[in-house]
Amino acid sequence: MSKEKKLTWYDVKLSQFKELQQLIDIKDETDRILTISELILGKDVTSLPIKEFHEEIKKLSFLKEEIPSSVPPKKLTINGKNYIMDCLLGNITTAQYIDYVNHYDTGDMAKMLSVFIIPEGHKYNDGYDMLEVIKDINDLPIPVVNSAAFFFSKHFSIFMRTFQSSSIKKIKKMKFPKETKEKMIEVVKKLVNLVLCHSYSNSVK
Repeated sequence: MSKEKKLTWYDVKLSQFKELQQLIDIKDETDRILTISELILGKDVTSLPIKEFHEEIKKLSFLKEEIPSSVPPKKLTINGKNYIMDCLLGNITTAQYIDYVNHYDTGDMAKMLSVFIIPEGHKYNDGYDMLEVIKDINDLPIPVVNSAAFFFSKHFSIFMRTFQSSSIKKIKKMKFPKETKEKMIEVVKKLVNLVLCHSYSNSVK
């Protein structure tokens, strides 16, 4: 008899993770455990003998662990469809960036990632059903989603800091009074900090 596969975060889809976040607010611990069990295990555990019930609950122990994160894959197959994922800030178009910012404000991770995950053989938002892509992204394992989001956020932060450093160097070389240059530098610093602060605050939604 083959040993039953141990569940991990890779068995949790993005759509399920969204529901998990809502279940945290259930005050009664028993109700919360039973609802989470049904969501992740896909069955009602209340009718099981007590011994089997505890064995099933043990399978959920991975939920106490951190969600793993790694470099996101460049190619994905979701529901039998091939996708390309490119989270590098330097490779995306202005249209992609604008859509990403708009989706960021909604906190909808599937919509955010639809900017980077594109059906193979297509350009962004050209010749394919975006709603179908978002639906597929909701079926991605949460560690893949987490890795992609973290990877882009990290590169975005590096880009903004590089932009700040480069801008300050250019300002210092300008032939303006010292006081004017100091004010310009202060504006750049505040702008970058504001953008990064906005990104971090939205990432915890």
